[in-house]
Amino acid sequence: MEKAKEIGWSSLELDARRGLWSLPLGEVERRLLWADARAGRWGAAGPVRERLRDFARDAVASVGITHVGGLVDPAHPEEEIVEALSFLLRDYGRIVPQNGRGDLASVLHDQDGDGGAELGFHCDTCDLLVLLCLRPAFDGGGLTKLASARHVRDLIERERPDALATLCEDWTFDRTGRAGPQVVVTPILYDRAEGTVGCYYQTRTVRSSPDRGGPELTDRQWEALGVLDEVLYRPEISFGLSMAAGDLLIIRNSRVLHGRSPFVDEPGPHARRMLRIWVNEGEAWAR
Repeated sequence: MEKAKEIGWSSLELDARRGLWSLPLGEVERRLLWADARAGRWGAAGPVRERLRDFARDAVASVGITHVGGLVDPAHPEEEIVEALSFLLRDYGRIVPQNGRGDLASVLHDQDGDGGAELGFHCDTCDLLVLLCLRPAFDGGGLTKLASARHVRDLIERERPDALATLCEDWTFDRTGRAGPQVVVTPILYDRAEGTVGCYYQTRTVRSSPDRGGPELTDRQWEALGVLDEVLYRPEISFGLSMAAGDLLIIRNSRVLHGRSPFVDEPGPHARRMLRIWVNEGEAWAR
């Protein structure tokens, strides 16, 4: 099977090409998947499984994300949803810990009002970030923001090639105390062997690394970070995805930067809740 070709996209282009990356599931398909996932073995949902897996593979290979509308019924208990989703994700790779405690799944929600602040663009430290919306914010905020690394790289190359050259040099990200590598040394934007554009960015970590013993940032590096952030926050770059309860989103961290718009939450049973799982790709799916 021919592998899908990488596409760099603006927010308008991504919206106009939803058919490439967004797949709505019907009620019958959802029920079949749920039954097999809860049973822990594949049966009647086999054809749905294959369609979903193939669509996700092509979408992630081309635009770097895939969205599945109505993957699960959010009325199910959260523990059952985590178990079912973990079973479905076996087709995509290995679930890996998100923190030093070894948690394989976490539920993101407003903590002490931090939902009111915008979450800046960044990349998680895994191959695939998986988000499943358990309950959206009641005010319609909390959009998942997305930006194409290729499009960002191409734009900075045209406007500020000097800043791009700096972003393509090695940077130090000190992640002491978190899951995975404690210190990551990598360019923020880089060309990959297969011809795609890669990215790795954690805005707070790279800025605070000198405080943990990492190298001091030069004036040239501070300027490059400012150029990158200015580009990322342009309306034509940043795409805001609204997710309904039960929707799934998969992001390839090396290709797409993500963040979150602010939201105002309602305390109690109607508060925003987003299930997060980290996956490192399996060879069969990533081919």
